[in-house]
Amino acid sequence: MQEVGSSILLSSTLRTVGFTLGGVIAGEGSYHTVATSSRFRDGSPRRRFVFQLAMAERDRPLLEALRGVLGFGSIHVQRPRRPHHQPVAVLTIASRRAHHAATIPFSERFLLPCAKRRQFERWRDALLAYERDLVARGLRGRSRCSAPGCDRPVRGRGLCRRHYYRATGY
Repeated sequence: MQEVGSSILLSSTLRTVGFTLGGVIAGEGSYHTVATSSRFRDGSPRRRFVFQLAMAERDRPLLEALRGVLGFGSIHVQRPRRPHHQPVAVLTIASRRAHHAATIPFSERFLLPCAKRRQFERWRDALLAYERDLVARGLRGRSRCSAPGCDRPVRGRGLCRRHYYRATGY
């Protein structure tokens, strides 16, 4: 019976932490799309879909907690823009794979109805439409290694760097 009680307590704690971090995202996070300087072979622009959360550097433990929950992202510190400002720590996630694995599911579950939720939904819908368009045009982005269980980018002969070197002996 104790396992059931501890399971409920753990579930309740994770839910509370999720909604707390969802509130932090609602206050300080942003979902945006950036056109990159490179283009596809057909001339259409490549787009990056970015999630960012910026806070004063003193609040970096919150960013690290969110990165720990999501399992993705990088944190960097920006110097103060003015002498009386504080340094800013920024969590950034720009990988579409990471968005599908973590950003989108987390935001769908823990962002309450608000302006940030609407911003997220527009961003998510744009990401999904962009990917559908890429597939329809045969432009899925970088190819993945053909070795079973490997999802690293291809370097040559349909293989990632590690598998390429194993296959060629170089």
